[in-house]
Amino acid sequence: MAEHASAPRDGEGAAPVTFRELAAPVRGRVLLAGALSALGAVGGVLPVLFAMDLVRSLLGRADGADTLVAVVGLVASVVVSQALTVTGYGISHLADARLAEELRLRQIDQALRLRLDWFARAGSGRVTKVIQADVAKVHQLIAHLIPDTANGLVRPLASVVLLFVIDWRIGLIALIPLALAIASLPLMLRNMATRFAQYNAALADLSSAVVEFVRGIAPIKVFEVSERGHERFSRSARNHHRMYSEWMESTTRGSALMMAFTSPAFAIVVSAVGASLLIVAGADPLLLLPAVLLSANIAGPLYLMMQMTQFLREARGAAASIVDFLRMPGQPDGDPTARPEGSGVELDAVEFRYADGPTALDGVSLELTEGTVTALVGPSGSGKSTLASIVPRLLDPDEGRVRIGGVDTRSLPAAELYRRVAFVFQRPYLLRLSVRDNIRLARPDADEAQVVAAARSAQIHERVLRLPRGYDTIVGEEATLSGGEQQRLSIARAILMDAPVLVLDEATSFADPDSEADIQRALAELTRGRTLLVVAHRLHTIASAEQIAVLERGELAERGTHDQLLERDGLYARMWRSYQIARDRGDVPEEGDR
Repeated sequence: MAEHASAPRDGEGAAPVTFRELAAPVRGRVLLAGALSALGAVGGVLPVLFAMDLVRSLLGRADGADTLVAVVGLVASVVVSQALTVTGYGISHLADARLAEELRLRQIDQALRLRLDWFARAGSGRVTKVIQADVAKVHQLIAHLIPDTANGLVRPLASVVLLFVIDWRIGLIALIPLALAIASLPLMLRNMATRFAQYNAALADLSSAVVEFVRGIAPIKVFEVSERGHERFSRSARNHHRMYSEWMESTTRGSALMMAFTSPAFAIVVSAVGASLLIVAGADPLLLLPAVLLSANIAGPLYLMMQMTQFLREARGAAASIVDFLRMPGQPDGDPTARPEGSGVELDAVEFRYADGPTALDGVSLELTEGTVTALVGPSGSGKSTLASIVPRLLDPDEGRVRIGGVDTRSLPAAELYRRVAFVFQRPYLLRLSVRDNIRLARPDADEAQVVAAARSAQIHERVLRLPRGYDTIVGEEATLSGGEQQRLSIARAILMDAPVLVLDEATSFADPDSEADIQRALAELTRGRTLLVVAHRLHTIASAEQIAVLERGELAERGTHDQLLERDGLYARMWRSYQIARDRGDVPEEGDR
């Protein structure tokens, strides 16, 4: 089994671990599966001996008792061999299922320990790869590596040994296809490592281009830019095709020779011709039987083992990825004695940079006075949502500090932080749970009356009662909610949290018109008496805010009240004029940004 031996990272988190240690609970089962497969491979050549005895009996060279023994032995050896092989693979697959379950449970535990910041930086693709795709690829290591290797080595070895025992000359003849196959390996494996790396790079680029093309299919079709819209996809597809074609062309001869030399037909022809020559020279004609039956066992598995190489390489890479994930440092527990005084929020010289882009925030300092409303505005991509995500620690700043009640948020235990900070973002996320459980995610101990009261305040109670099973209705299975209804459920969740600091990232941006008024009433209930940070795209909704902070290219461009900013005639004033024109035309922008 693969082992990843890189040094553990510094910091708190899971203890250093190797894949060998992860697989320890099933190692005994895997080794047993390998042993059974090896025994099954040995048993697979025994029917040839009994078949020879049976032919001798049929030719009158043995008595009736020997014939019975040959028949019974032939049937029994076939049954036992198959039973051992099937049992071995069954055990290895059960071991794989058990390990996959344990790995996913450990990954979920690790995911719950990691900082939320990691998920935002890593992206959903990497998380899905580690928890789903990588565990599936490890299947080759656990379910197939040991049994397939045992079968692929023992069966050819047992066949060669038996042929040499029967007649050393037929044994040498049977080795001819294997020798030719080994001689063709360099042609087949030419530049394999380099080509494989190039192939993976081209495949990754193609996958990225496919995702980009699919996500952008609507504007590509609507704005009739199909030629330019799919340019990158076409270029990536052509590059992938060219690279793969060159790889295949460079190995075509080697692969063809390998397939020919390891084919059962070639082995049978070579052995049959060799055995026939020996028979002509005076050897026992029965030599033809083991020569034909066993020769295909010798070189054939070599090609199958070569085909496994790619799967095993991917499986080892997946195992290393899983180990890296489990070694990642978790979020520190924080200081259990830390107690913020009040609900004011301070952002001190905050900087943040996404791994795949420019600096999102550059030295932003901002103070949110307790019980006041601060609005974040700015052009798309100016860093509004990034800044909003930093307050509840969905992201952690690369530089600078965020304090709530005078205490650094990184010093607060997670439970304490989320008792003090609630958030409602543009795209609500509901779990496949009942409506009741979705509302009380933040307070599992909330009783029915508290859940209903939160739903009433969020203007969603009456809609819930119309669902098939009311508050017991499973979201996404028994009922499909509109965007506005989902948002009101997330607002009910935030109301139930009753946190003194609230972050809103334009909670009505994706609401349907029928729901917007209800959401605004729900937000009015939610924001009463709290320190509020709101990301605003609809400027008329924040004109009365005590403070408006204007971001531009990740920097704090200006701040003040609505009237003060209009008097300065800066970026906010220009945005306000553009917004008013768009609003008069009925074309109010509703974009979001990072």
